[in-house]
Amino acid sequence: MPRIEPAEMEGNAITSSLLARVLGRCPDVLRAFGRLDNQLRFRGNLPMDLLESVRRATAGEIGCVYCESLGTPRTDYPDSRTAVATAFAQLVAQDPSGITDSQFDVLREEFSEEEIVELVAYICFVSIAGQMFGAVMALEAAPPEEAAAYQAALAEHAGS
Repeated sequence: MPRIEPAEMEGNAITSSLLARVLGRCPDVLRAFGRLDNQLRFRGNLPMDLLESVRRATAGEIGCVYCESLGTPRTDYPDSRTAVATAFAQLVAQDPSGITDSQFDVLREEFSEEEIVELVAYICFVSIAGQMFGAVMALEAAPPEEAAAYQAALAEHAGS
């Protein structure tokens, strides 16, 4: 059971997720969180499947059981950009102050400066802030049907 009782909410598997329902206890915070999440995940320059790979790879590092239950980390990557972004995200999750200039040089081989800003913002906001929030609030694992609905909502959004 989460440390804070989730608010009652309706919506799709993303907008009414357990994380969103706990944040929903403070509607203004949820709206602000949702706006930034929406911008980074769905309206930015980076593809959603790359960002989802990053999210999955960092959930275990941060310790959010709920976030980790929404999809297992990839072991294969569709392209070098996804592989580099995911590896970089894991490094950030393990030791954010240990990131080196040479690691940024590797990012620059695959990403523009603007894409790097978006990637780091996504890692810090969604993969770390959201997952850290979930870990602190002791959000339990999503049941398999909720995890499947989450992935379906992402796929639906990608198709729109």
